[in-house]
Amino acid sequence: MDVNATKIGQIIFVITVIMVFFTLRFAKGKTTNLPLIGFYAILLNVIFAPAGWIYCWYWSTKPMLPKE
Repeated sequence: MDVNATKIGQIIFVITVIMVFFTLRFAKGKTTNLPLIGFYAILLNVIFAPAGWIYCWYWSTKPMLPKE
């Protein structure tokens, strides 16, 4: 079996970009530090992808911050 590391890297990169986009979209209006959420999403998706998916789900279910 021929393993192509370039293709695997491209797949991981595309999945990371998609998950970071959705995580930031879900977290908008629910946090005061959006860049940190994006950084955590990148780290989780690169190191251990299922954790990044759970992190995205967490932000999709979190309630909005109250308006002041």
